[in-house]
Amino acid sequence: MGGREAGRTLYPPAPPGGLSQPVGRRLFLAGLAGGVGLIALGGRLPGALRSWLEGPLGELSPSDGFHFYSVTGSIPSWDRAGWRLAVDGLVDKPLSLSLDELTSIGLQTVTADFHCVSGWSVSSVRWRGVSLAALVDLAAVRPAGRALRLESGDGAYVDYLDLEVARKPGVIVALGIRDTPLSSERGAPARLVVPFYYGYKGVKWL
Repeated sequence: MGGREAGRTLYPPAPPGGLSQPVGRRLFLAGLAGGVGLIALGGRLPGALRSWLEGPLGELSPSDGFHFYSVTGSIPSWDRAGWRLAVDGLVDKPLSLSLDELTSIGLQTVTADFHCVSGWSVSSVRWRGVSLAALVDLAAVRPAGRALRLESGDGAYVDYLDLEVARKPGVIVALGIRDTPLSSERGAPARLVVPFYYGYKGVKWL
């Protein structure tokens, strides 16, 4: 169970979650910036993810302790001034938000240990971002909305999140880490953070 210790929120590692099979109704969140980043439904472990889990660890960044993985071998990047996050699908109020508009919703800080399913961890990572629940509420999800499909902006990576999980405290669209904006390696301009799940649920480059 979660708790608090020494002023920080503790989220124990959870088994890789998500839906075991697609759900019949969908809610979409899409990042639009030259490509389309999408948030929709399902939950199977992507084939590309399985391939690197069976291989060596990704490149280690000595500055922050994270390993870097890419399913394409490259790091996507976007012009922050032109980037937008769209919230669409089974919603009554579709959204298209710039970084400034996203920030104006209100930022929160989430501090949690980061656990990779391949076996390494980084302690007490401090993320700064917007509550995913707040975005979902602003878009006014219809009763048929059941889950989110998350796709990186370059379309190379897809994952899924049940709507109930998306509304839990601490689940954010992160814009910063450790008091600095996200770097491209960490998922700039925005990435998902689900602190009680393994890191692969945190889709980067939305």
